[in-house]
Amino acid sequence: MILLEQQPVATQPMPISASVAPPAKSPSKLKAVVREILGWILSAFGAFALGCQHCFQLPLSEAIFNFLFSYTIFVLLWKGNGLLTNTLSLFYPWVRNPSKRFIISLIATLLLTVVVVILVNIVFLTYKGYTLQDLSQRNWASSVGVPVIITFIISLFFHSWHFLQGWRQTAINAERLEKENIASQYESLKAQVNPHFLFNSLNVLTSLVETDQKQAVRFIRKLSEVYRYVLDSRQKEIVPLLEELHFLESYIYLQKIRHGEALQVQNDIPLDASLMVVPLALQMLIENAIKHNMALEEEPLQVHLYIENDYLVVQNNLQERRIREESTGMGLPNIESRYSYLTNNKVQIIATSQEFTVKLPLLYFKG
Repeated sequence: MILLEQQPVATQPMPISASVAPPAKSPSKLKAVVREILGWILSAFGAFALGCQHCFQLPLSEAIFNFLFSYTIFVLLWKGNGLLTNTLSLFYPWVRNPSKRFIISLIATLLLTVVVVILVNIVFLTYKGYTLQDLSQRNWASSVGVPVIITFIISLFFHSWHFLQGWRQTAINAERLEKENIASQYESLKAQVNPHFLFNSLNVLTSLVETDQKQAVRFIRKLSEVYRYVLDSRQKEIVPLLEELHFLESYIYLQKIRHGEALQVQNDIPLDASLMVVPLALQMLIENAIKHNMALEEEPLQVHLYIENDYLVVQNNLQERRIREESTGMGLPNIESRYSYLTNNKVQIIATSQEFTVKLPLLYFKG
């Protein structure tokens, strides 16, 4: 089992120097800036092409007025549709119900276009001296019709593009999840033959066989339960919390035989059949606590498991070993990645001078 690092890696502070260059913009930020600039340029081009065909034949002030009128509509529709698309993506993702999202998007886009065109007309015409009576007699159908048709055509293109992007991202996430599952299986396979845990368990078993054969039999039974659970759960993404707690009971029993009163585990997690958990997550966190902390009878290692605000909490006091064991530090990122595909709530890691806490989001069974 790849274990978790409890302490963040320290980094050396960078000395302040006048020769230090500012950090370069990331590719994603650069693309966002380029898209923003292109948006403003295309809006200006569209405003000129569609709303200012006769500007060269008009006085300069009238030409500027017509251009600003069209440009305002283009910019508001561009920004408004962008905000609308992002908002709808939160509530109606393309991958869940494409047809429903498509219909809602078109209706919302058309309504937005009508509202924007009418409001811009009112503002600009009022500026030119139109009264409410003049506005009420205006032929709004002709004023709104052309922008609605143009927006409808553009919306079809962009909604199709967003739809394809959504499916592309889904495919990427599926491939990434498959890789995470493979990595998880690899970690589980390593856990089956964890040399330290197995070696320590066999040493304890040897001692028990010589001193207490009944307890030795129970120890063997618990050890087999631990490895059977590891084998059974390695293909699963989530397991019932009740199964994980039953496995954890066997694992803690083995550790208690070895450490005695130097290890104290308090489990206050209620037995709820609707709760699920990523397999071996709790065991990895407890094993991590044992690996990185001293456990003495006069200064016991205390591990507390409980539920708080929709999180499954594993907390231990800090009694760091003077000599740290080598660790790859891949365990916690693996847990975080696996949870990220199952819930929008993130794994929380809180380290203080006295305690180390990991909060796992609660997962619920949907039958």
